[in-house]
Amino acid sequence: MITILPPRLRIINFPRSHLVQVTHAIVKILLFADTNANDYFFSFTENAYGISIVANEKAIEQDFLPALKSANCPDLDIPNGVFRVLQVDDEGGQELGGKRISEISEPLAEGRFSILYISTYQTDFVLVSEPKLYQVMQALRQCGFEIEEEYEDGEYSNIPNMIEEEEREKEAEAEEEEEHEKRSSSPVDPTQFLLDTNVLLNELQCVGLNRHYRSSWVLTVLKALCYPKLVPSESETIHKRFCSFVTTNEDVSLIADTQILDTFEESSLMRDQDAAGLRVIQIHFSGSNIERSGIVRHISKPLSIEAHINMFYLSTFMTANIIVSSDDLERAVQILAPPPPLPQTID
Repeated sequence: MITILPPRLRIINFPRSHLVQVTHAIVKILLFADTNANDYFFSFTENAYGISIVANEKAIEQDFLPALKSANCPDLDIPNGVFRVLQVDDEGGQELGGKRISEISEPLAEGRFSILYISTYQTDFVLVSEPKLYQVMQALRQCGFEIEEEYEDGEYSNIPNMIEEEEREKEAEAEEEEEHEKRSSSPVDPTQFLLDTNVLLNELQCVGLNRHYRSSWVLTVLKALCYPKLVPSESETIHKRFCSFVTTNEDVSLIADTQILDTFEESSLMRDQDAAGLRVIQIHFSGSNIERSGIVRHISKPLSIEAHINMFYLSTFMTANIIVSSDDLERAVQILAPPPPLPQTID
């Protein structure tokens, strides 16, 4: 089942050195926003290459961006436009997460739709550009996916009109711009844009947090996200930490180092008791994931379908974070490693 959620989202990406500038905005979202509102959505992902935040467009434009711009934040990435989020629910649960990622991303790659994919403890989310939402739904329906929203009376009824207007604008663009758009949206081989691959030593776990006991864990989440130096650590790995927190009006998920999770009361966590430790492979690309299609499919298919490696997948603005069992890490790295360059010959 795929459900179109109400939030209209924007995305920002910035260096970890400027986390302090957005602390107030994060506090506002976690402590003072209406967490029961149907458009409540907040995603925070920190990896070795920066911090990526997805939130309601109002929060991004009124709270996050002014704070970062006033601090002259370097390397601040702000994709244009609004994004919509599709919630992907499957009875297979986490055990079939990799297969689900590949199946969803396949028709979207074939249709040349660029997406961001976010795996969580309870469900998965797919972010797409709002003007492409109707076409994305059509592509998924044609492949047999069940869509809950039917574009009849209600807030989505105007989407076909939005698409028609977008198409008219495209027809008015210069031919050169159209050709550039086709090139930038074509399915790609991510290895062409690969800058770096980083495998953290840290062991991770994926857990859920009970919304009904929010008061018992929200301050711990705030400390973990905004004040990492306060998290006890026996090593220097905290400086290369990985943390992904996603919350909606229904579910809350956290994928993080075990040393971060150890700061929570066990009663506030929902986790699979027999779940193996997880490791993260962080792939850094040149340029934005939002401008290219096929990245999620290119990564997930050889792992989950061909090699039968289960996985979580977390997109950020310029990275793909592939999270696999510690037992599968070596095989996954070998599959994802780009082929060595051909030897050069001198005539």
